[in-house]
Amino acid sequence: MAIFQQANITIVSPNPSFSYSHSAPSNILGNPPEHGALRMKNQEWLCQLSTLTGVQYYEEHRIFGDKSGALIGISDGYIVALGLGKADGKNSAIKMLLRYAKAQDPEQIKQALDPAKGKFKLLTDETTATLVRTYSLGKPDASGVADQLRNLLAALKTSALPINGKCEECGRAEPQLILLNDVPTHYCSSCQVQLNQKLDAAAIEYENLETNLPLGLLYGMGAAVLGSIAWGGAAFLLHRIFLWGAIIIGLFVGKAVVKGIGKVTWTARIMIGVLTAVSVAFGDSIFYALIVMKENQTPFVAALKLVLVNFWKLETDADGGIASILFGLIGAGIVMYSTRKPAFKARFIALGTPAATLSSAATK
Repeated sequence: MAIFQQANITIVSPNPSFSYSHSAPSNILGNPPEHGALRMKNQEWLCQLSTLTGVQYYEEHRIFGDKSGALIGISDGYIVALGLGKADGKNSAIKMLLRYAKAQDPEQIKQALDPAKGKFKLLTDETTATLVRTYSLGKPDASGVADQLRNLLAALKTSALPINGKCEECGRAEPQLILLNDVPTHYCSSCQVQLNQKLDAAAIEYENLETNLPLGLLYGMGAAVLGSIAWGGAAFLLHRIFLWGAIIIGLFVGKAVVKGIGKVTWTARIMIGVLTAVSVAFGDSIFYALIVMKENQTPFVAALKLVLVNFWKLETDADGGIASILFGLIGAGIVMYSTRKPAFKARFIALGTPAATLSSAATK
C-alpha cells in the first residue's frame, strides 16, 4: 500500500487485484534447437501421414504457418487439409480442416464429430470443421492421427454432405482444387472474377466512407466520463482496484468512438488512446477524492481539487496507479487493432505438384 500525506490529509491506496509472475526461460543450459533438423522431421512426419491417409503433401503451401507445408486433398468428396502450426501463438499444434457442402445447422455437425475428435479442439461453421491439437514433447504418432482422420470423416458423412468437386459459390462442376486466401476450395473461373469485382467495389466503398471526428469525440468523451465514474466508484466501494476493469474501460471508450466516427483513421485511434488514458486517470482521481471526503469530512469538490493538484505524485506512489492506465490502453489497443483497414483481396493459388516423396521435398 502507498500512503499520501498532504495538508494533514491521508490517502491509503488499495492494492490492485492482479499478480505478476516471471518464469525462467527454457533451455538455459542447452544448445539452441537445430531448426533445419526439426523441419526435416516435420517433413518426414507429414510424408508418412500422406502415405497413410492418401492425402497429397505440398511443401510450398504453408497454410497453417509451418514451413514444412501441409497435406491438402479430397477424401470421399470432402476437402481435407492437415499440417503443423502454432495454437494461441505459442503452443506447437496439429491443425486440420474438414470442408463440406454448405450446411444449415453447424451445431449438428459439431455434435456428430465430438465423439471422434479425441484430443482435438473442434469448431464448426457452415462449411468447415476446424480441429486443433496441441503437443509439447513430440508429435503424436502419424498412424494414430491417420486413424483419427478416418474416424472424423466417417462421422462427418452422417451429418454433412460432401462438396463432390463443385464450385462452392455457384455449384457448377469444378474438380480442380485451389487455395483461396490459404483455404482449400473449389472455385470456378467465372466466380473468381465475380469475387474480385465485388471486393474491388467494396474497397472503393470503404475509401468513400466519411470520418466524423466531432461526433466520435462526443461519443468518446461521454463514454470516458461514464467509465471514470464507474471506475472510481467501484474502487471506492470495494477498496480494491481490478486492473482488468481498466481493460473494459478501454474497450468501452474505443467502441463509443468507433460508433460515432464512422471510418476509423489514425487520428481516431490516437483519440481512443488519449480518451482511455484520461478516463482511467480521472477515475483514479475520483477514487482518491472519495477517500479524502470520507476520511477528512471534506466536501467532494474540494477533495477532488486537492487530488488533481497532487495527481502525479498520487498516481506514481500508488500500487497499480500507472498500471491501471497501461491496462486501459490494452483495451483501447484491442479496439484499434480491430478497426484496421480490411484486406479487400482474394488470392487464388493453384496447388501445383505435390511432394511425392521425402527426398523430392528435401531437394526443393
